[in-house]
Amino acid sequence: MVSNTNKIISAVVAIAVILAIIVLVYVNLPKQTPTDNDTDDDQAHKESPIILSLIYNDETQNYTYGQLERLESYTAKGGYRTSGGSIKGVGNYTGVNITTFINNLQPVPYRYSLVVTDSTGESKSYNYSTIIGDVFIYNATNASDSTPIGKGNMTMVLAYQFEGELLNKSSDGTIKIVFLDQNGSITESILWWKKVVSIHVITE
Repeated sequence: MVSNTNKIISAVVAIAVILAIIVLVYVNLPKQTPTDNDTDDDQAHKESPIILSLIYNDETQNYTYGQLERLESYTAKGGYRTSGGSIKGVGNYTGVNITTFINNLQPVPYRYSLVVTDSTGESKSYNYSTIIGDVFIYNATNASDSTPIGKGNMTMVLAYQFEGELLNKSSDGTIKIVFLDQNGSITESILWWKKVVSIHVITE
């Protein structure tokens, strides 16, 4: 009788140990791993908020920061002249050419304008000649000179980095419109637009 009781106790203890091991293994398993059907974009969308909406032909393409980074990037230098006669924002910016966004649209528009809206709801319109960089440039060493020194072949960029660092969210927002070239030419401050949240492509 005693022998049978010992066997029962041993069996119960063994079962308890096995259950404890199973619970321990389960608790320490990774809580979530991507499945074979999850794409990188799916994971980025789950992990990051949408920071840009691109609107075209009544359709909207939303981008997270990670998705913007995976587009072809462009790095060059620029700065702007304020209406008060100061030159600011000079440095190297990295972002996505506006033409990169346009070339990914279907159908690709031939001529178009843009309406860019910031986080406050304020918007700015850009005509086609401005978008392709045909804008006035100013004397980089004489901020008081309000006379343009000519027109530059600038590149309109949606920037997300300045000097290799993320833009300052409190002052510039996560992304901003800038005008750049390899010479660091200075353009009008009114062309630069910060805290961008949406770009509306309008065909002409």
